[in-house]
Amino acid sequence: MKNLQYDFALLKRTREDKHMSKLEIAHQLCLSVNQIESIEDNSFKYFPAESIKFAAVKKYALALHLDLNLVIINKEDEVVPLNLPAVTSPLLSKEKHKIKKGTYRNKAIYLRKAWQDLLRRLLKN
Repeated sequence: MKNLQYDFALLKRTREDKHMSKLEIAHQLCLSVNQIESIEDNSFKYFPAESIKFAAVKKYALALHLDLNLVIINKEDEVVPLNLPAVTSPLLSKEKHKIKKGTYRNKAIYLRKAWQDLLRRLLKN
């Protein structure tokens, strides 16, 4: 998510055409007015990370019923899916913890034991 490029003027123009104030759109998106101004001014002043601003821009565009392809200019930097291994690690194997399938409680116990096992392994190193 490097060098986010989007049409910030389109967002501002559309909001103004719909006669919405910055405060109204901020409340609708659960953002601050400063963050709305930051999006419309194309600055990162009120966002701790570029990915958070990217999510806010997407929410802003969807709230104004705009097509994301018109708003977001560079699409090549989007999130790449993880290539996870197909084999389950022994850390998460159900046989190791002897957990029965089915109930929510058993699944919670299984996850707790798996995390405890992971922490033990990490602290040994």
